[in-house]
Amino acid sequence: MRMRSVIPVLFACLLAVSSVLPAFAQDGDTVPRFEPAPCPFDTTPGMAVECGFVVVPEEHGNPDSDTIRLSVVRFPSQSATPQPDPLIMLSGGPGEKTTAYALNMTTVFSPISPDRDLIVFDQRGVGLSEPALDCPEWVEMQYDLLDDAPDPEAMTRETFESLAACGARLESEGYNLSAYNSLENAADVADIVTALGYEQANLIGISYGSQLAQFVMRDYPDVVRSAIIDSVLPIDESFFISSLDTSYAAGSHLLEACANDETCNTAYPDLRQVLFDAVDRLNADPVPMTLTDPMSGETYDSYLDGNGVMNMLMFYLYQSPTIPMLPSVIYDVSQGNYEAITQLNSSALISLNTLSRGMEYSVFCAQDLVGRTPEEYLERLNSLPPQVRGPLDIEVQMEYGPFETCAQWPVEPLDAADLTPLVTDQPVLVLAGEFDPVTPFSHAEHVAANLSNAYLYEIPAVGHSVLVASPCADSIATQYIDDPSTEPDTSCIDALPPVEFYVPGQAISMGRMQNDTFGITGLIPDGWQELSPGVYAESMMSQSVLLEQALPGDEAAITTLLAQQLALASFPDPDGTREANGLTWTLYSLDMQGQPANLAVTSSNGTGYLILLITTPTQQADYYEQIFLPAVDALTPVG
Repeated sequence: MRMRSVIPVLFACLLAVSSVLPAFAQDGDTVPRFEPAPCPFDTTPGMAVECGFVVVPEEHGNPDSDTIRLSVVRFPSQSATPQPDPLIMLSGGPGEKTTAYALNMTTVFSPISPDRDLIVFDQRGVGLSEPALDCPEWVEMQYDLLDDAPDPEAMTRETFESLAACGARLESEGYNLSAYNSLENAADVADIVTALGYEQANLIGISYGSQLAQFVMRDYPDVVRSAIIDSVLPIDESFFISSLDTSYAAGSHLLEACANDETCNTAYPDLRQVLFDAVDRLNADPVPMTLTDPMSGETYDSYLDGNGVMNMLMFYLYQSPTIPMLPSVIYDVSQGNYEAITQLNSSALISLNTLSRGMEYSVFCAQDLVGRTPEEYLERLNSLPPQVRGPLDIEVQMEYGPFETCAQWPVEPLDAADLTPLVTDQPVLVLAGEFDPVTPFSHAEHVAANLSNAYLYEIPAVGHSVLVASPCADSIATQYIDDPSTEPDTSCIDALPPVEFYVPGQAISMGRMQNDTFGITGLIPDGWQELSPGVYAESMMSQSVLLEQALPGDEAAITTLLAQQLALASFPDPDGTREANGLTWTLYSLDMQGQPANLAVTSSNGTGYLILLITTPTQQADYYEQIFLPAVDALTPVG
């Protein structure tokens, strides 16, 4: 239920050094307890970080339970006046792998409350926690299907069978999948707070993490000082069923927003009909496309059908920076230009490995369909337009749908009494995004109705994961954490413009930046953030990113380092040179595993400088002229 771009992960820092910092330990075999371990990521020298595992019972209510280990990373506050209650991140999914990427999360979440420690952990059954309930059968099947001609029934059946095989294997290996649910997950959060020596914590739950926060506040209220729930999934809502409606509603809202925007509607008129016509045409006659895995660089000779177009639209409504370009992508597809959608579908391959699917289905199959009926699911399916519902017969969708998937997944369903909504007078900040395809504002309203001390806000022009996408939401969160008893100043919401759709030729406003880490000044697009030293983008979820950095050495050292980072056998020939501010830049065009990129390198007095713009095919021409070249012309070493 939550997606992220790989770009900041790959380029957070070109020169990373591995180190292991000390962490405190606890003696004996008490449970819960913390056990230090090396960090699962590279860190810069002197970075304050503690890594390890919190040991908890597999079944909290069973005194004879086996124990499991939760991968935990703590970033201690560097404030002179640290507060005693940390921020603890509750990630999405369920099953989202987190601690391996914890370093990147500090960029967004540590500034929300720099006076507090930040704790990131992999939930039970997830990522680097032990055990990890991964489903390689499902992942391999998804990659295998990329090379096949579209056959909706075969794809649905084989996906169903791969999940059944995963569940059967995990059960045969002795895992008690019924212990991997939201109730046990919530008990783990309380145990982490205790094991790390705190009395209370501030919860930040996004997507499924918002639901987990509700369980924690309901069952363990004493460990919670405050909570922020972002992109809210109610405890008493079925994701499997409700997402049919919410995804369609979000897509419709996007089409309506374009129709109501004069610039977008002029460039892309009749967008709904254009989309549905393209979907019908491609379902009848799929076209070949070559996808590139952004992580491995491996390519797949695949196909694009109409169902794939709809899936792309719903997937990228998650990611706020992509929303403005979706009308352009839809229109390109209608005109037979598949370059942009090929790149987007390539980037989406990242999501195949971001979740521990065994944990995901253990959680959902224990709770999501309790009290629900197949008839309810069927009614929702029948209410959708055929272009949205897809080309698969409804009978087949029911045969391999969530009810049958969960019927063969080896977990015991929770009791209805375990799924009562949170009712509390504790302070809660509730956030929702305007275009969220799975956890809309109505979900947030539903939860907030039972919270007598809630602050509820919808952030315009964003999708899922509001805190990741919106500096305005971050500022509200900062105020709230500082004083949960006082309503924050939300004037920034009123100042936010509606979504600004991308139309080729639009002017891009650039602003000055000074980067003291690298000793440079220059230009970056207005509104872009520094995600990590010298790495700029609209947000961590952006498809486009701009690097402006300085490194010891000359141009050859930079290109050698980049060739190593990108696993290039040789560096491409230059496009030419450009003179600016007394520097002679060498310009290159690169293919970053399916994404176009432009690179400029130069050196002066033993220091090399680089500017790297990675973007999308749709935006490359505009971004090259209006972002890349102005950045090259403006970069100046300080001193």
